[in-house]
Amino acid sequence: MPAGIILVIMVLGLSLAMVLNADATLRKSNAKGDGWRNGVATVIATVSDTFQFTFARSKIDAALGKNQGTRIDAGELVRLQQEAEAAQQQANEVEASRQPPVVTPPTPTSPVHLWVGGDSITQTLGASLQRVIATTGVFTSTLDYHVSTGLARPDYFNWPEHLVKDVLPKDQPSILVMMFGANDGQNMTDLQGRVLQLGSPEWLTEYRRRAAATMDLLKSPTNDRLTIWCGPPPMGPGSKVRGMDEISYIIATEARSRPWIQYFDTWPFFSDANLQYTLEAPNADGVRRVLRQKDDVHMTVVGADRASWAILGRISNLVDLSAGRIAPPASEAAPREITERTEIPPTMPGAE
Repeated sequence: MPAGIILVIMVLGLSLAMVLNADATLRKSNAKGDGWRNGVATVIATVSDTFQFTFARSKIDAALGKNQGTRIDAGELVRLQQEAEAAQQQANEVEASRQPPVVTPPTPTSPVHLWVGGDSITQTLGASLQRVIATTGVFTSTLDYHVSTGLARPDYFNWPEHLVKDVLPKDQPSILVMMFGANDGQNMTDLQGRVLQLGSPEWLTEYRRRAAATMDLLKSPTNDRLTIWCGPPPMGPGSKVRGMDEISYIIATEARSRPWIQYFDTWPFFSDANLQYTLEAPNADGVRRVLRQKDDVHMTVVGADRASWAILGRISNLVDLSAGRIAPPASEAAPREITERTEIPPTMPGAE
C-alpha cells in the first residue's frame, strides 16, 4: 500500500480515536491544569458531544462492563441505595400482608384455642360450636357473647375496644369466630355527631369503615391468628330486622383483601333454594328440622349445630386438624350441596 494512503489512514484513525475519547482526554487535561492542550481538548470534546461521536464508545464500554465514570457523589449513591432498600422492604411487607395466616397444627396434647363471640345470636351458635369442636379433641375454647351489641352503637358496647383490650391480650386465641349484625339495622352517629339513616350511602360507608377497621385490629403481627367472620343469617318477616344482606355484603367484600379474615356465609344454611328465609330445612339425613326460634331471629340448637359443623369444616380447610376427629353426624350437618357451596354473599341492591 502506498505510503501516502497509509499516512491518511493513520491520521483518520488517530482523529477518530481522538473524537471517540474526547471526554476522557478532556478529564486528563483538566487534571493537569489549563494550557493549550486543555483548550484543544475542550474544543474537541464540545464537537464530539454536539455530534454525539462518543455514543459508540460509550456503548462499547458498557458492553465490556467498563466503568465510564460519572460525577455522581458517594453520598448520592448512599441515598439511592437506602431508597432501594426501603422500597424492597415495603414490597416485602406488602407481599407478607397477602399471605394467609399460619396456625400451628393442633394435637390432643397441644390444642389450639378458639374464641367465639358476638351478639345474642352467638349465644346459641357459640355453645354449639364449642360442643362440635370439642369432639375433635384438639381445641380449647371461650364463649364471649353480649346481648344487643354490634358495631352500630360503640357508646353502648365497643367491640373493637373489647377485642384489643380484653380478648386478644388475655384470651390469646389462635382462631376467632365472630358474628355481628342482628342489632346493627339501625341509624348510626358518625364521628362528627351526624345521624346517618339506615341504608343510606353515608350509613353504608360508615359501617364499612367500622368493619374494615375492626378487621385490621385483628391482624396478628406474626401472622399466626385466623378470624372466621360470619355474616348474619337472613331474618324472618316477623322480626322487623332489616339490612342483613347489606351488612353481609360489606363484611364479605372487606374480608377479600385481608387474608387473616375469612368470611363465612351463614345465609344458605338458613334459607331455601332461592336464598329466602326459611323456618325449617332438611339436614344431611333428609329429615326436616326447625332452624330458628319463634322470634325469627335467633337460632335453635339444631340450626346452630348445622352452622357449627360447617364452620369447623371451613377451619379444617385453613388449619391442619388431621390430629383430631371430624365426623359430623348426618342428623346435625347440612346437606353437602350447601356445605360445599361457593362462598358468594347476597349481593347488595345496586352493587356490582
